[in-house]
Amino acid sequence: MGNAALKTPTRPLAGPAPIFLRKRLQALALSGAALLLAIAAAVLLHATGSGQGLRIAATVNGVPIESEELAQAMSEQRAATAAYFKAKYDADAGAEFWKTSFGGEVPLEKLKRDALAQTVKLKLQQAMAEREGLTDDISYASFLKRLKAENERRASGDEAGAGVYGPKQYSEAAYYSLLNSDLIGALKAKLEGGMTWSDDELRAYYKAHAADQFTERTSVSADVVSVSFAPGSSLSETEAEAVMKAIAKKIDAGLSAADAAAGFEGQATVAAVQVDGDTARGAALRTPVLASKAQDLQAGRHTGVFKENGAYVLAVATNRAQGKVHLFAEVRDGIAAQLAEEAYDARVAEAVASATVDIDPSIYDRIKLDSQ
Repeated sequence: MGNAALKTPTRPLAGPAPIFLRKRLQALALSGAALLLAIAAAVLLHATGSGQGLRIAATVNGVPIESEELAQAMSEQRAATAAYFKAKYDADAGAEFWKTSFGGEVPLEKLKRDALAQTVKLKLQQAMAEREGLTDDISYASFLKRLKAENERRASGDEAGAGVYGPKQYSEAAYYSLLNSDLIGALKAKLEGGMTWSDDELRAYYKAHAADQFTERTSVSADVVSVSFAPGSSLSETEAEAVMKAIAKKIDAGLSAADAAAGFEGQATVAAVQVDGDTARGAALRTPVLASKAQDLQAGRHTGVFKENGAYVLAVATNRAQGKVHLFAEVRDGIAAQLAEEAYDARVAEAVASATVDIDPSIYDRIKLDSQ
């Protein structure tokens, strides 16, 4: 990559379109989650011979990757690796788990590969930030000096009674995550801030994705009739099914849900529900079958009888309204931000794909889990 200027794409990026305006929020949420994980995590890893100074386990484009950096990435990847082997091989993370071969895959080896890939990607972004003048030293030794200075400042603040914001002392993992989150955020802001998009490019993206990204979910209102056979109810399952079928016949004959259920007081209940962009997620968690069936209903139609949560249920759509289509002017800035996000990700992916990574086996192979 060298010092080449960032190239602005001349057309919307190819490939699956990201969900409008959510990717940036998700990225922020993920970086926050990573920081919380780092703060909560215990020290799980060590490099054999630690305490004898930093040691270079690998390089990417000649930039050193210290064993401590890999150890931190391994700590972050550990749970994901264990989950992978549990899902694929139903393997539990016991005493010998990390050294055992499952179908030719060894958990520790996969953990270290994934950690190296994560660290390479991070190191390349650090190098970009250094070239952009956002930092003057990306070495781990420099980071440790900053950590020491920050913790000394926090200790001095406590002693002086001035107090400090946040933890009294940062762990290596927590502070490393925090600094990198800030640095990459600044890098993205600088690079993306220099990108420009023509009105034609933005309109082309809008036109291609108006239906799936810029149109709100269709809203369906329905009257839901339910007859319970759950423990404590007055009806058995067979009796509840018979009642609901009788109600369904009345609805098919033209009665409203309320009128059809009127003759079964104490046995059938009728409730109005609405499934739209604001309520769909909650409805899918509470009553997934109802939410799925209701969203496809046209006004005046019903779902038919089905079972859910200990009851026989039937929903009659009372209204269906198409979701609002956001105008181009309303989402223009969001589209530009989304394309900039895609362009940044593409630049990082290109850097990773073209990077030269050299591993020092004498260091890399000796990075182990504390449990070994």
